[in-house]
Amino acid sequence: MKKIVFTLLIILKFQIGFSQKITESDLIGEWTFIELQDENGEKQTKIPLTRFGRDTVIENVNRDSYIFNKDGTYKSFNPLNTSFGTWFFDKEKNEINLELQIEPDSPYLSYLKKAEIVTKRKDGFYYQKPIQKKILIYSNESMTIADREKYVLIYNRK
Repeated sequence: MKKIVFTLLIILKFQIGFSQKITESDLIGEWTFIELQDENGEKQTKIPLTRFGRDTVIENVNRDSYIFNKDGTYKSFNPLNTSFGTWFFDKEKNEINLELQIEPDSPYLSYLKKAEIVTKRKDGFYYQKPIQKKILIYSNESMTIADREKYVLIYNRK
C-alpha cells in the first residue's frame, strides 16, 4: 500500500512539476543535498553500483550540493570534493545543464581531449560537455532531481 501511495504522489508531483514554468532565476542560490530516495520514498545511504548489467560494488551515497550564480557560474561541493563550472537551464526539458570547469594543468586533461568531451574557452579553462540534471518537482524551498533509474535526489534551498 505504501508503494502505491508513494507512486501516486510522485506521478501527481511529476505532472505538477512539468506544468510549472521554472526559469533560471528561480534556481539561483544555494541548494543543499538532503537525501537520495528509492522508488518507495525510502532514504538510501548505500546503493548498488551497476556496471555491465550487474551490481559490482556498493556505493556510499555522496551527492553534490550546488550554488547557482546569476552570472551563469556554479560551485558544486560535497565532503570529498569541490568543483566549479558554468550552468544553464533548458526550460523545454526542465533540465539544469552543468559544464564542469577543467584546469589547464589537470592531469586528466589529455584524456578528456582525446575523448573529445572538453573544449577550451576564452578564459583559458576547458569545459566538459554539459551533464543534465532533470528537475522532477520544484518549489521555492525544495526540488527533486532524477538520479539514476529508480532513485531521486532531494534538495532544499539554503
